[in-house]
Amino acid sequence: MWDRWEDWFQPGEQLIWEGEPVTGRIHWGRNIFLTCFGIPFLLGGFAIAGTALGVIPWDGGIIGLGLKTFLLAFSVPFIAMGGGLAFGTWVADYLQPRRTRYALTNRAGYVATNYWNRNMDVIPEKSGVRVEYEETGRGSGTVYFHFDHHTDSDGDKAVTKRGFENIADAKQVYDLIRDLKSNVGPEYSE
Repeated sequence: MWDRWEDWFQPGEQLIWEGEPVTGRIHWGRNIFLTCFGIPFLLGGFAIAGTALGVIPWDGGIIGLGLKTFLLAFSVPFIAMGGGLAFGTWVADYLQPRRTRYALTNRAGYVATNYWNRNMDVIPEKSGVRVEYEETGRGSGTVYFHFDHHTDSDGDKAVTKRGFENIADAKQVYDLIRDLKSNVGPEYSE
């Protein structure tokens, strides 16, 4: 399922740490909010589909068949979006720790994911950039060590944080990254 980390490294890179997210973490607030937001879409989609199947007779001629087909097709996006909002975040919280692996080298951080396809996200270590540590509860934490600053279409400035999320030994990884960032030479920083 997973390649060796060394298959992705550049010459001279050395593995310092590897890990994975802690299982069992659920984003209760986000999941409940999105579930409450998705249930009306799901129920609306089922109501439209039920109307098409139950109210309009099959022997209604070409107009009845066309209306039935239109309403069934119209209900599909509502059912899909409602189901995704209502149940998708719960499934994502369950699958994410089982499908994500992290590695830290002397030059970069690696985030490997394996959902429908395999993906490797390489996060370069920059010298002089801050490192953030967030306690996420039950002895786990998140370490951010790469910040992408960008401006959206409205001209608002935004920051995208990248790093290792919900790991068991976050404090030790935080200290490792801080030590590495202080020793990263200009030839490896962006």
